[in-house]
Formats: sequence, structure tokens, C-alpha cells
Amino acid sequence: MNVIPTAFLFRYTIPVVRQDKLPRAKSPLLKLPEICQVPWPSALNGEPEFAKLAIAWNPEGLAIEATVSLPDRAKGKKNKEFTDEGSLLVWIDTRDTQSQHRASRFCHQFVASTQGGGEDEDEPHVRQVPVPRAREDAPEADPESLLTEAEQLDDGYRLAVWLPREALHGFDPATQKRLGFMAVIHDKEMGMQTLTVNTDFPIDSDPSLWVSLELIDE
Repeated sequence: MNVIPTAFLFRYTIPVVRQDKLPRAKSPLLKLPEICQVPWPSALNGEPEFAKLAIAWNPEGLAIEATVSLPDRAKGKKNKEFTDEGSLLVWIDTRDTQSQHRASRFCHQFVASTQGGGEDEDEPHVRQVPVPRAREDAPEADPESLLTEAEQLDDGYRLAVWLPREALHGFDPATQKRLGFMAVIHDKEMGMQTLTVNTDFPIDSDPSLWVSLELIDE
């Protein structure tokens, strides 16, 4: 049995393609094409994958979309009401500081959930939360600028998040083409899927454990 997971042994740089005209003016919020899907390095650890992740960018912000598969769901049978409970946690460092173990003011954490928003708390919502142990917190984003949408599928659901540049302190793709990034998906039925290593490591607070996203124009 390996004490150190295989995914921990490498540093990752993941290309993220530019997609203009995001977010969309009508539902679906993002509708990211297959070219935007990114790999899960945690697969090197032999851990099961129940979710796909797609990321895109443009000068106005960052788009993130998680698609969760629920294999026991009968195809073609959608609930009248959205009842799936899942969340997407993302960490973003607009300076991609791989050598620092504590977050700076350029490091952000956002939590998006399929439920918890609206008067009855049954609508999707997204919020910014402080990065633990940060040397300095990032400026607080305007909650109204953070967009999220949940869509029920025949065999699961999709959770989409749009983070505008105003919510990402230091976001400047013209001069800074790399972002530090980490993601974790929690699902009530399937459990947890992490981008690289699991929460035995301080991935929630240590930017040196995050991957690099390379923003490309293709």
C-alpha cells in the first residue's frame, strides 16, 4: 500500500480554452463544449470518478461546470422537483503562487450548491468563503455577481458556476496566463471526488498543492 498517493508526485498544468459570449443570456448558463473538459489527476490514485469537470475563460471571468453521474438512476425518469444534493468547491489563485503554503489576497474559495438558495432554500446558490489559514483574505465579491445554475439530467445533474473578473482579485488574463486551482465535488449519494489528492492533505488552505490552469486562446 502506497503511503503517498501517486497524484501527489507530480505538478500539473492543465490547459483551459477561451470561450467568448459567456455567461449565456438564457438557460443553460454555460453549456461548455467537450473541448473544455479537464482531466482529474486523482485518477492516478485509482479512485472512482463519478463527475466530469469543464472549465473555460474569457476576459470577463471564469466558467466552471461539474456534471455528476448517478448510475443507479433510471434513465428517462426525472423528478418533478430538483432533489439531488451536491456541491462544488473551488479554490483559485490569480497569481498561481506554487511556492507558498499559505494563501494570499489573490487566493479565493467559492462554494456552489444545488440547493440552499432562494426563500425556500431549494434553489442553487454560490458564495465566497475565506481560505483557511490565509495570510490575508481576498476582497469580498459582490454576491449578486456570482452566478450558478443546476440542471437535472436523466442520469445525474449538472452544476454550473460563473465567476466574473470583479470577483477574482488580480484576474488579468492579458498579463497573467496562469491560475492556481483546486476543486472538490461532494455528492450526497456518491461521496467526494477531489481534483488531485484527498483531504488528508491541506488542499483547502495550501496553494502549493493546487494545480496550474494555463489560459489559452485557441
